[in-house]
Amino acid sequence: MPDFFRWYVELMCRAARKLLVVLAQVTAIVALVSNVYSQDIVVTHCDGACPQYESSMAATRANVVIHHVYAAGLNGDTGLADWVSYRLTKDAVGVASLLPRVWQPDRLLEFSGVEDVLEITSSELRLAEIAVSNNPYAGLGDLPEQEEESARLAPMTSFANTPYWSDLNNLSNMVPMPRALRLGPWLHLEQRLNELVMRKEELQVISGPLFLISNLSTTPTSTVIEPAAYFKIVAQQNSYIAFVFPKELGQFDSYCGHVVDLEQLQEMVSIDFFPDRTVQQSDELVADLNCGK
Repeated sequence: MPDFFRWYVELMCRAARKLLVVLAQVTAIVALVSNVYSQDIVVTHCDGACPQYESSMAATRANVVIHHVYAAGLNGDTGLADWVSYRLTKDAVGVASLLPRVWQPDRLLEFSGVEDVLEITSSELRLAEIAVSNNPYAGLGDLPEQEEESARLAPMTSFANTPYWSDLNNLSNMVPMPRALRLGPWLHLEQRLNELVMRKEELQVISGPLFLISNLSTTPTSTVIEPAAYFKIVAQQNSYIAFVFPKELGQFDSYCGHVVDLEQLQEMVSIDFFPDRTVQQSDELVADLNCGK
């Protein structure tokens, strides 16, 4: 064999060996990434695995942030929380009347790719810009025209006796909500849960907005961020009770008239709230919340 061809064959063989090594490394990396993404992450605020999106596209665009007192799944289109989950304990409940209620950007969002845009009337604000000194909204306790039209998905009173209550001022814990609902059924249920946990010692709560109840497949865009309703799920181990509150509810309406089936709620939002366990509606929780017939 001529020297040139011998040299060419040896060169090709060396190149083939290097290519095989690279392919093996890439295969190993892909396998490692696949294994990482297949791991179950247990979060105390979720009492196990956190809620999971049933749509792969929604799951890819969404981000999960975990703070000291709550975990939140943030919508990739609106920047608002699709759900907030927290662990309610009797030792954490306290008086929040004197605690500052100043909305603040979520510092964890700067590490995520979420488009954290909130539309307020005709203007748009990125959450990370609200604290900037030259921003017209900097330093205000409440956003203009949202002063009484927003609520905390994880309430301040449920964690007022902890050093982490300020986390509840994060905008990832905020949702636009009519004043009548916020001061009516929503607040009354929160107060009742704070009373109930004194006996139960621990409860899990998941709350969030419903953008379109009648259209199960529609995902809201950044131009449509006013929820049509709001949900709150209360769970104790494998028992639950779930509520859905339409935004039109009045301040003196009862929360008991809005108990719903969890399976129907999950179809509305395309989220599996308890991916690691099977839960059943609890007659005991219904009675404990004074909703028995």
